[in-house]
Amino acid sequence: MKELEALTVKELQEKLVELGMPEDDVVAFRTKAPLIASIRTLQTKEVTKKVEVAEAKEEVKKVASIEEKPNPSEDRQINKRWKSKAEAMKAKLEKQPKVSILIPLAPTEKQGKVEWRTDKQGNTYQAHISGAIESIQLNGFKYFIPKGVYTPVPQQIAEVISRSQQQTLDAGADISIDRIDPKTGRPFSEIL
Repeated sequence: MKELEALTVKELQEKLVELGMPEDDVVAFRTKAPLIASIRTLQTKEVTKKVEVAEAKEEVKKVASIEEKPNPSEDRQINKRWKSKAEAMKAKLEKQPKVSILIPLAPTEKQGKVEWRTDKQGNTYQAHISGAIESIQLNGFKYFIPKGVYTPVPQQIAEVISRSQQQTLDAGADISIDRIDPKTGRPFSEIL
């Protein structure tokens, strides 16, 4: 570092020309500070080029595919955990008290029909037969509720449906024309 400061302006200009700067540009420098800064910059660029060339010479390893190969045993474990979680939820719901609920039909919908069936292993499941239904999924277990019919459902399912319907009813209540003005205690429709 100090060796550059010890050189004269003429010597510094010659060093810049050696590093590849055109002589016409080097002549424009009249003081040491910009000459030294330019020399250091060009020296850094040379080191960087050498490193890049060395890295380029290293053999590039090609990847066969970016897609992850399927692992059957891992897939089985994931499915088993998912099924056991859904089965645990089903067992929990079966133990809960039943509550009778009615989900209203939309104007174009028909009454829904859902049946409980048993498969070859003796497991019970729901099957959607016809009409409109509402489905609720808790921890991987899907529960179908027919619309337009009073249906006994586990209490937790009834609570989920209740919260959903309450959110629908509350949506837009703060901008409804029939809402009550807190200042006057009268409906906004009368005030307007």
